[in-house]
Amino acid sequence: MNNATQLCSQLEAVILASDEPITLAKLRSLLDEEINSSDIREALSELEAHYQDRGIRLEKAAGGWQFRTAPEHAEIIHTMWEIKPQRLSRSSLETLAIIAYRQPTTRAEIEALRGVKVSSQMIATLQERGWIKVLGRKDVPGRPHLYGTGKQFLIDFGLESLKDLPESAQLMDEDEIQQLVMENIEQPTEENETDEETNQAA
Repeated sequence: MNNATQLCSQLEAVILASDEPITLAKLRSLLDEEINSSDIREALSELEAHYQDRGIRLEKAAGGWQFRTAPEHAEIIHTMWEIKPQRLSRSSLETLAIIAYRQPTTRAEIEALRGVKVSSQMIATLQERGWIKVLGRKDVPGRPHLYGTGKQFLIDFGLESLKDLPESAQLMDEDEIQQLVMENIEQPTEENETDEETNQAA
């Protein structure tokens, strides 16, 4: 086995054994220190080509590489594991999209864009899935949480980075959002969207 073949074999084993996308830096730390990053990238390209037309693919996600089943076989995989796709309500998707495109952003800013209150349960659900996380607090009265997307968001949506998000629809500018936030700042923020959430969960 020549060095290039051995490197491909090692990378294949390591990536297959990993339960999350594995980065170039992590691969280098696991392999011989004398192996260059360029050699690893070349071997990864060979593996990507090798698996291009097979039942599993080597794909980039969340800044690393991961083996994934080919999309055209999703139905049979769902049947095998008796997986029922988890449906998100429209309101949850809207909230997630606003966070993804405007991060870091506050709950009040999300509500200003959507025109309705965002329930605590919805935020908690998105956090539990690892799709959003608290990045800090905004330096304004009340110091509200700033939300952004988590690593699992990139993994589950098959994105290498946030740069891979499709172009966003035109959103309000910052002044318009801040004006709406100020207009609604004294209104309660715990108003739930229970009807829509209940219907989607049924």
